[in-house]
Amino acid sequence: MSAHYVQKKLCSQPKTVEQVFSPGISSTRRRFILTTNKKWVNGTEIRYMFIEGPEEQWQVVREAFKQWKDLGIGLSFKEVTKMEESMVRIGFDLSDGSWSYVGRDVLTIAKPARTMNFGWDLTADGYGMTTALHEIGHTIGFQHEHQSPFAGISWNTDAVYKEFSGNPNFWSKSEIDSNILSKIPANQVKGSNWDPTSIMEYEFGPGLVLEPADFKKGIFPPGILSAQDIDGVKAFYPETDLAAIPKLQVLKSSVISAKPGGQADFIFTAPVTKKYTFQTFGEMDTVMVVSEKGKKENHYLSGDDDSGLEKNTKINLPLVKGRDYLVNVRVMFNADETSGGIIVF
Repeated sequence: MSAHYVQKKLCSQPKTVEQVFSPGISSTRRRFILTTNKKWVNGTEIRYMFIEGPEEQWQVVREAFKQWKDLGIGLSFKEVTKMEESMVRIGFDLSDGSWSYVGRDVLTIAKPARTMNFGWDLTADGYGMTTALHEIGHTIGFQHEHQSPFAGISWNTDAVYKEFSGNPNFWSKSEIDSNILSKIPANQVKGSNWDPTSIMEYEFGPGLVLEPADFKKGIFPPGILSAQDIDGVKAFYPETDLAAIPKLQVLKSSVISAKPGGQADFIFTAPVTKKYTFQTFGEMDTVMVVSEKGKKENHYLSGDDDSGLEKNTKINLPLVKGRDYLVNVRVMFNADETSGGIIVF
């Protein structure tokens, strides 16, 4: 290890929330669900709140959310102040490191617990913005780049354990395994080339990587959103052309023909003020989200997830006459591309 290199404090991920399947769920169905289950339904408004910390730290995080949004993605972010409205809860406990749960795992964390934390001063230097962008990357569903099964990294494991068990991270062997050495199972990710410049890539000093040989002297990502980051997030969360979205009609079913990993989007204009039910049908695993369409942003109302269950998604909501509502359905698995649909009544 170079005497001149100083290791940075790095993101220490909480354990992934593992989905439990009943014995009757086929391996094919499990695989399709696991490759998508942590990603949000495109079009979702992710509501975040700060539960502690000074305003100057909050401002760095706000700017990081804005950088992700300004890429032109289909997700939106809204800061809220009421705990019951929050999906993402952000803390600044300096004794707990920096971390975030991945994607929709945040919805499994009981309030008022944090789903994201920052363990160092984000205003001290440019690494603060890098950290904020990285943790938000986790929140929108992306995992560590170096842990991709497609990265092809061969580690000097003894050197890795020695480096990260000491200052400034002081990780245990299990933390080093889970944050660096362990690979994400191949059936839980979609294949892509390793991007050593990704915002989701750690910085590693000399002597930790054995292969690829080009990185024996270290991996030093620039700390900004890379071209591959931008292409990847826009591919999974594309902006939606609202004018092209089909309309739902009461008691008239519409076909959902999206492939696994794809999405079907609809608009519903409430003909009268009353409670409506949106329900999918067919042999599908889906996540459905209903949002009210605003002039500039869409406002999340409710969501349901039937993945791995022998039921369909169903949402009941009181809606107002004449207002437009977006209904977004992310398909994780379907037995037949024409076997499923949606109806509102």
